[in-house]
Amino acid sequence: MSRSRRRAGFTLAEVLVAVALVAILASVTIPTIRGRMRDGYEDSIVKEFDDLSSAITAYQQDVGKYPPTLDYLTALPTGATDFCGNDLTSRQISNWRGPYVSRAISSINYLIGQEDTVDVIIGSGTVSSLSGGSQPSLTIMIDGPDQTTANDIDLKVDGRPDAVNGTLSWQTRGVGTRLFYNIPIRNGAC
Repeated sequence: MSRSRRRAGFTLAEVLVAVALVAILASVTIPTIRGRMRDGYEDSIVKEFDDLSSAITAYQQDVGKYPPTLDYLTALPTGATDFCGNDLTSRQISNWRGPYVSRAISSINYLIGQEDTVDVIIGSGTVSSLSGGSQPSLTIMIDGPDQTTANDIDLKVDGRPDAVNGTLSWQTRGVGTRLFYNIPIRNGAC
């Protein structure tokens, strides 16, 4: 009477087939996951720009002036001034209906995304169009994204990657780039 032997493990061929299948699945899945993560990262920066732009517009509609820094969107400091450095009147101060953003913004730069830095000081600039015209603007700046990300964000904001023209412009700075999100304003906004 022969006894059947029970298998104690997998054969080498079975292990190699399993490893090959896992490698094939990983080679297909990992780039897709990375692409989706990159898209989410870029979308978070675009959303931050959109949220801040809307908040600045709402602030201006209430107060009648533009804020000099982003922290004015969460709380008015004592001795508040406008973008041009003029003191706000008591009427303008009483018209403040904030906070205009849910994020806590202090008087120093803050981090978003993958440790990108948002400059709380609002700059001034111009929005240059592809047709050659320009309009004065307020500028929100973010430091950190790499050049590929800057191109992709520019494509999402302006519809084409152009580091100089449009609502979003950018420049390479050391390790990363500085993004400039320009919010058009009327002439003589001060």
